[in-house]
Amino acid sequence: MSALNRFHRRARSIASRALLVGLAALLAPVALPGAAQAAPATVVSLTFDDGGYDQYANARPLLDAHGMHGTFYINSGRVGAGGYMSQANLSALAAAGHEIGGHTVSHAALNTLSADDQRREICNDRVALLGMGFTVKHLAYPYGSADATTKQVAVECGYNSGRSVGGVVSPGSCGGCPYAESVPPADAYFTQTPDSVRTVTNLDQMKRYVSQAEEHGGGWVQLVMHHVCDGCGGDYEVSPTVLAAFLDWLAPRAASGTTVRTVDEVVGGPLQPGVPGPTLASPEPGELVQNASLESVGTNGLPSCFQYGGFGTNTYAWTRTTDAHTGSYAQQLAVSAWSSGDRKLVTRQDAGSCAPPAVAGHRYSAGVWYRGSWGSTARVQLVLYYRNSSGAWVYWATGPAVPASASWIRTPAYLSPPVPAGATGLSFGLALVGAGTLTTDDYTLVDSATG
Repeated sequence: MSALNRFHRRARSIASRALLVGLAALLAPVALPGAAQAAPATVVSLTFDDGGYDQYANARPLLDAHGMHGTFYINSGRVGAGGYMSQANLSALAAAGHEIGGHTVSHAALNTLSADDQRREICNDRVALLGMGFTVKHLAYPYGSADATTKQVAVECGYNSGRSVGGVVSPGSCGGCPYAESVPPADAYFTQTPDSVRTVTNLDQMKRYVSQAEEHGGGWVQLVMHHVCDGCGGDYEVSPTVLAAFLDWLAPRAASGTTVRTVDEVVGGPLQPGVPGPTLASPEPGELVQNASLESVGTNGLPSCFQYGGFGTNTYAWTRTTDAHTGSYAQQLAVSAWSSGDRKLVTRQDAGSCAPPAVAGHRYSAGVWYRGSWGSTARVQLVLYYRNSSGAWVYWATGPAVPASASWIRTPAYLSPPVPAGATGLSFGLALVGAGTLTTDDYTLVDSATG
């Protein structure tokens, strides 16, 4: 048996034991002593995704005032960035009894990534949070998305549970769903919740998520919140006034068996050691692009450390092709109909291991090998982006249009403008604006100060 297979078996065994221990621990806190005839207990977990600073400023005081503890799922790559909690903020939460969970390094859509890329996002996030001193046992999948591979990776990375979003009755959206997650959960690595609390979710709906569980056999209700503010979070926010009113309503229900618990108090299990994700092959000296020749591939032919991009009205298809400049593979884009916008393959815009770091004031030389054909009304050009101090990716610059070519050629040398102050990461690619066919390979980005 290989070392990797032995590790997987040990991880599954540890996770199974962790779940059993946690479920046993759950029964004691929520049982009503001497009240066998009482209604089944309902457990509520107040969970907060993404680590926005508004959660610390607005949700934390409300929870503390009500004597309740929440579970905060954190993207380690955003800690300390503008608009997000700092490590000191997270430490204050943990010291007050709130739970810190994992949410991937960069809020990645996990089921679009290869297994190794998922390991880098999930495992490295947990390792980073453990390194900050937090007890990290439970994971929330960004966007609630996970497949069988994702769940297995969560086990391998040392998590005791993984949380989805949805699957529990939400008014008007999920006929036939259960009214709460079961205790123990039917699948500890895909636990179910109502829909995320959003701007359109009023106080009565929040109450209903709990009361409908109470009325239908009890169970576990995980409420999923993002921004806690008035006007700062777009569609995914809850007003502090609404949250305060909900907690006022929820608190006295403990007397009849509805209690508030963190996710760890429900699932429990031992703290497992951190397991780093696999390392990427080192780029050539001076080169900043990971997987530059597009050889490593994830879901649907998407190369590791790259992402598809584009906007507007157009019809397109991506293909992993063996028509490569070097190595065995390249990426081909065919736009068969076009009215507006573009399509492109760019280096991944993450906060983890893929996006090259930016140095303010430096200029970067970017290039891509390509071949293709397109009409006179279409164009192909380099596009560059940077990650700002708030962790958001913004458009930066566009290179000159390049000529069509039946054979492989490299884009003409392009030197970027100086990197703006506050930029922390870089991304670039080649965009097709119009109908045509474009095949790309061998991406390169070099700091002009060192290259």
